[in-house]
Amino acid sequence: MVASSRAQTNADRVRSLNLPRPVRVTIDGRTGLPITLYEPGRSRAIECVQDSWQVDDEWWREPISRRYLQVILRNGVLRTLFHDRIADRWFEQTY
Repeated sequence: MVASSRAQTNADRVRSLNLPRPVRVTIDGRTGLPITLYEPGRSRAIECVQDSWQVDDEWWREPISRRYLQVILRNGVLRTLFHDRIADRWFEQTY
């Protein structure tokens, strides 16, 4: 069992986990799908889209409209990207 540190807990110390990270992608002009993912210092070719889904929510407050894509990079790594359709920006989502 771990002993209590008796440290005070505050709501201001709470932080979100797994926040989406902004990324840059190149889009195929014919399909509208990403073909390259750019990370700091390198680019990664996207081999294929394994799955995709749309999330439209919270229309009564601050609307969310995202198109998620689970992609496989050329090196076999699986990544989840989404396009924020309202802000027209791309993000990577980790789980």
